Amino acid sequence: MVSLPEEIFQETYGRVKKLIVTKKLIPGQLITEHRLSHTLNIKDDTIPVVLLQLQQESLLVGNLDNGLSVRELCEQEIAEMFDCRIAIETMTVKLFTQNAPQSKIDDLRNLLVPFEKGPQNAYVFYKIDRYFHEFIAKNCGNRTLYQLFKSAKILPFMDLVGLNRPLNSIMQEHLDIVSAMHQRDEERAVKKITIHLENAKRSHL
Repeated sequence: MVSLPEEIFQETYGRVKKLIVTKKLIPGQLITEHRLSHTLNIKDDTIPVVLLQLQQESLLVGNLDNGLSVRELCEQEIAEMFDCRIAIETMTVKLFTQNAPQSKIDDLRNLLVPFEKGPQNAYVFYKIDRYFHEFIAKNCGNRTLYQLFKSAKILPFMDLVGLNRPLNSIMQEHLDIVSAMHQRDEERAVKKITIHLENAKRSHL
């Protein structure tokens, strides 16, 4: 496989990922290099490299020769992954509330400030939501737990299911979590992340 400049790879990777997250590429729909190259108007060697990367991330299934498709998740898989998220993220939130320096909590708060009047662009807010959850895990102070967060493939799961509720509701839940963190109230922070993930789970089942 050819080696691509990072900037070119990231641009194409981002465009294909957006098609998956926004459901322009429907789960189960066959994806071929030719069809995707035509859709994105790309005529170089970027597409196969990007497709292989997305396959490694468990977003795509199949193979390049016969075609790939966006991974389909059954209700049981969705329910089980949300249960795993609740188990892992209640602990990341608890530890973040205990251990994170105030500057990190401020970073989370500042991340949400542009959306306080209501998120306008669903895809942009989706990326903020994704970053929000990873930021907490990454900065919770427990490196093993963060590795567990990554190995559980929570982020690819978020890419596949997307956001299925009013953005204002999701935004308010984020603000409630950060408020509890700001006050170093770990019990309330854990309660708020649990409610947040339970609500998300119900919206997909």
